[in-house]
Amino acid sequence: MTGPLVDRFGPRPVVLASIGLTALGTVPFTFADEHTSEWLLAPALVVLGAGLSAANMGVLVGAFRDLRADQMAHASSTTRIMQQLGGAFGTAVVAVILQNQLTGHPTATAFGTTFLWVFAFTALAVVPALLLTGPGAGRATAQR
Repeated sequence: MTGPLVDRFGPRPVVLASIGLTALGTVPFTFADEHTSEWLLAPALVVLGAGLSAANMGVLVGAFRDLRADQMAHASSTTRIMQQLGGAFGTAVVAVILQNQLTGHPTATAFGTTFLWVFAFTALAVVPALLLTGPGAGRATAQR
C-alpha cells in the first residue's frame, strides 16, 4: 500500500506521515508502568509497527524510483547494508540507554524513559525526511 502512495504523493509526505504514526504508537510505551493494560499496549505496538514499516517502504520506494535498471543492483546492496548497519546501531543505542536506566531506576521508569528517547529519535527522523523529494520527482525517469 505504501508504494502507490509514494507514486502519487512522493516519498516526503508518506514518510512524514509514517513518522507521525510511529511517534503515536510510541507514546503509550513512554507512560507504561506495571499497571498498564496489555490491551492498550498491543494496539499501540501495531500502530508503531505500521508506522515503521510504512516509513521504511516509503524511503525505499523513493530511493529506487529515479534509478535506471543498471543502477538497481548497486542501490539494492547499498540500501540493504545501510538498513543492517542502521538497525544494529539503533538497537545498540537503545539497549545502552535502557541498561543505563535500569541501573538506577525502577524497571517501569527505566522503560518509560527509554521509550522517551525512542520518541525523541523518531521525532529527529523528521529532519532527513524533509530532504526527501516531493511529488512528481520520479516521473521524468519513467518517461525516459
